[in-house]
Amino acid sequence: MEHIADPPGGADVALLGLLAEGPMHPWELAKQVEHRAMRTWTDLARSTVYKQLRSLEERGYVTSEATVVAGRARRTYRVTEPGRRALAAGVAHHLAIPEAPHWAIDIASYYVDALAPGEAIAALDACAAALRERAQGWAALEEYLRGEGCPPHRWALARRARAMIAGELAWIAEFRAELGGTSRE
Repeated sequence: MEHIADPPGGADVALLGLLAEGPMHPWELAKQVEHRAMRTWTDLARSTVYKQLRSLEERGYVTSEATVVAGRARRTYRVTEPGRRALAAGVAHHLAIPEAPHWAIDIASYYVDALAPGEAIAALDACAAALRERAQGWAALEEYLRGEGCPPHRWALARRARAMIAGELAWIAEFRAELGGTSRE
C-alpha cells in the first residue's frame, strides 16, 4: 500500500468510503450518513459535508460535475484513484492506531467526591441503564444488517459498540462498589 504522510481523518474516510460505492451528490451523502447512523462513530455533521467535499476535491481525492437530478441542478462527486489510495491509507491508519477517547464521564469520576455517595450511585445507575438501552439498539442494528445481507465487516461495528458498552458496564459496577453501592451487574 502507498504511504500517505497525512492519512485522512474519520470524516474524510467516511465520505471517501461512501463515494467508493458510487458517485453521489451531497444530499445523497448526507442521507447515507444519516441512514447508516455514521454520526455515532464519525465527526461528520450534516453541515460539514459540503466543506469536507470541497477539501477532498482540493486534494484531488474526488472530482465533481454539475448534473441535473429530478429537474434540479446538483453537483455529483466521485472518488478518484488518489482518493481510493487515501481511503485505503486512512482505513489502515484508523485500524492500526487506537484513539484516546475523551469522555465526560472521566472528568465526572475524577471529581465524584463533589456528590454525596447516594447521588453518585444514582447517576451511575442512570448511566448503566442508558448504556443497556444503547446495547439493545446496537444489537438490533446488527440483526438488521445481517438480515439485509450486509457483509460481516459491517456488523463488526455493532459488535464493537456492544463490547465497548460491556466494558463500560463492568467499570460502572466496579466503581459503584468502590463508592459503597452494591453491584447490580
